Amino acid sequence: MSRAFRIGIRGRLFWAFGAVAIATIVATVVAWVSFSRFGDTLDLVVGRNIPAVTLAAQLAERGGGIIGTAPALSSAKNNVEREHIWQQLSARLQDMNVVLDAMANGGAQNATLKNFKDAVDALNVNLRHLDTVVSRRLARTTQKEELIERLRWASADFLDEVEPMIDDTRFNISLALARGPQAGDTLDGEMTKQRALFAINADGSLLAELIGRTANIPGEDALRSTELYFREIESRIDANFSLVETVPGALSLRQSIRDIQAFSNGSRGLFALQLQELKDLETERDLLIKNQALLEPLHILITGRVDEEIAAALNSAERSQITIRQGRSWLVIAVFVSVVVAVPFVWLYVGRGLVGRITRLDESMRIIADGDLSAAVPVGGEDEIADMAQSLRTFRDTLSETQAELVQAAKLAALGQLTAGISHEINQPLAAIRHYARNAGLLIDKGRHGEAQENLDKISELLEKTNRITGSLRDLARKPQRDLRSTDVVSAFDDVLTLLERRISEHNIEVSVQIGDACRHVLAGQVRLEQVVLNLINNAIDAMINAPIRRLIISAHTKDNWIELRVRDTGMGMDDEHMEKIFDPFFTTKEVGEGLGLGLSVSYNIIKDFGGTMRVVSSVGGGTTFWLRLKPVPKG
Repeated sequence: MSRAFRIGIRGRLFWAFGAVAIATIVATVVAWVSFSRFGDTLDLVVGRNIPAVTLAAQLAERGGGIIGTAPALSSAKNNVEREHIWQQLSARLQDMNVVLDAMANGGAQNATLKNFKDAVDALNVNLRHLDTVVSRRLARTTQKEELIERLRWASADFLDEVEPMIDDTRFNISLALARGPQAGDTLDGEMTKQRALFAINADGSLLAELIGRTANIPGEDALRSTELYFREIESRIDANFSLVETVPGALSLRQSIRDIQAFSNGSRGLFALQLQELKDLETERDLLIKNQALLEPLHILITGRVDEEIAAALNSAERSQITIRQGRSWLVIAVFVSVVVAVPFVWLYVGRGLVGRITRLDESMRIIADGDLSAAVPVGGEDEIADMAQSLRTFRDTLSETQAELVQAAKLAALGQLTAGISHEINQPLAAIRHYARNAGLLIDKGRHGEAQENLDKISELLEKTNRITGSLRDLARKPQRDLRSTDVVSAFDDVLTLLERRISEHNIEVSVQIGDACRHVLAGQVRLEQVVLNLINNAIDAMINAPIRRLIISAHTKDNWIELRVRDTGMGMDDEHMEKIFDPFFTTKEVGEGLGLGLSVSYNIIKDFGGTMRVVSSVGGGTTFWLRLKPVPKG
């Protein structure tokens, strides 16, 4: 079929999606007819039943909130807490009135609304009364706390009065005992006064304690019993005071006792305040019981309203279900017809003709991108996808050759950079060879054959060194073989370090190689591995030129059946932005003319060809570390 008349992707998509569109239109028309009928029924549910149920639920929620909050009002510890709780209750009562107004606007019956409003108004009056009683009780509680604080000071004053008097009687008793039998009457009198003062001290302290405990007495009977006991103690104190009236300080002591007694007397005394508070608590309990009784009929009204609206909503929902079932049946028929029409078109044109071929082409692209240039590329059809497949096949066929040429170019570029250093390394041994050869000739002429032999031995050593340099250069320059074989890692590093010996010594770089026998042999290619090592060490030297500490560390270890090679320098390092692009082709941080930016990109792909991985860790000022993960040589 010629290109002018072929059915391309555009034509296939037009036919496929045209068929799907026609089927969709048919299904849409059927759905519109069904759901317009359903909409009429749904309008009734949404317009009347759901709002009514919602309002009834809101009434129930507000009523439940009042039930839960009212006891908290009685339990308030201070006026701030009481006011906060009362605001909540007021808000809920106001919300209930708002809901009732909304129910009136929604067409609720007047008799039902009147019952609701009467119940809410009665509840409002009861809660306001409860709030007044709680406020009054909290005010009395504050008065009691102030009186108890003042009582502590009065009690302390009493002790300050009575204890010196006891000390005085104790002193007088000592004097009487010192005078002997002639002071018998005096001794008896002082002993009587001391016993009376001890009794007054104990009873006075007991009075203060009883008054203080009055604030926590839970019942009227216990309160009245405590008050009777209090009066009994007062009588004992009066009797004991008649025995100490002549003791100095008796009047002040009497006044301190009266100050303590004052906290229990009158309508503002602690006994009266506690009695009034107990009555307020009883009133609060009665109001809470009444509140519960008022809420019960309100709860019944709310429950009945909710049940009525739910029943109406269920009735409407049942009618809606009938409409939905009818529409669902017609819709299923329409969808079935649409699927029967659409699936063959989608499967044949889109699924197999487009998506399937694109998926297979994508798999081939991914395999080639991973480095397998032998991947098959399916070519078929007479459309744009076939053109893409043919282009991919051409790309695959030329990529291998292009990649090899790029690797060789990068390698020769690196060798070109080494030319000056290698020339210097070779010129030095050659100059020394000329010197030793001339000296050997002169020594032979003079018959000093032993010394001439020493010069000839030195010439041999220099020739061996020159041979090593040129051999490493020759091995690195030749084109690599593609197959993987056992490769000596130590030999690869030694050859590269020999080539770079002059640069290393020129920049005073300390080199440390730590590769054990267990990590020496990997599955790779000698020449290509040397190229990777050359790129890494060259970059490390460049990074350490301006570094204060110049150390190159080469090490290896085994991990998870892999051999990991590490090349670490103490150079200037890289930031995160550079690390993200470090393996991109033609990316370089060097000046123009100092590098193409291919070294690390080529090295990354070489390691990938070996079946390994290459990664970098670096930080600004902290040096750079490259990790090469390679497969070990299989044993046996």
